[in-house]
Amino acid sequence: MADYNEQVIRHWEEWSAQTGQDSGDPNDFIDWAMANGKLNLRPQDVRQVFRRQVTQALRQEKRYDEAGGFTYRAKQCVTLFDNGVSTKHYFDIDTGGTPTKRQKSARQRREAIAHDVYRAVCDVERMNKNFPDDPQLNFYLAFDDDVAEHRAAEQAERDKGEEAA
Repeated sequence: MADYNEQVIRHWEEWSAQTGQDSGDPNDFIDWAMANGKLNLRPQDVRQVFRRQVTQALRQEKRYDEAGGFTYRAKQCVTLFDNGVSTKHYFDIDTGGTPTKRQKSARQRREAIAHDVYRAVCDVERMNKNFPDDPQLNFYLAFDDDVAEHRAAEQAERDKGEEAA
């Protein structure tokens, strides 16, 4: 029996073929899948929905660093292992987390970003290979300019808010 992800992929392919779309909004797919009895919540999914909502709220809490002039995520996550079982622990970076947890959290986040960048590079290589006659895509690995742009945009948004107040 196919696992849940495999079932979702199979249903997505069916929906895509049925609608003739080469891309799609997951909300449209979900509407179709629910109407056609393709997706149903499993009993354990209710707990997973709550967990997703809680962790999303924790990840989205932002605070402002007056001295640095930037916002930061107030809660950080670290994956810990106990007898081979992984659990995610969240802590407030202003008041909690041991030095080891803070260090692991930063390292795990960097590893996740590196993995995402690697996947993106491979995806771009594949698209370029599949469409050699189209303009070739580039994926620049230096993010210094991106960080500076985000910092400037955040400061401009804060300045605009202060002017309005």
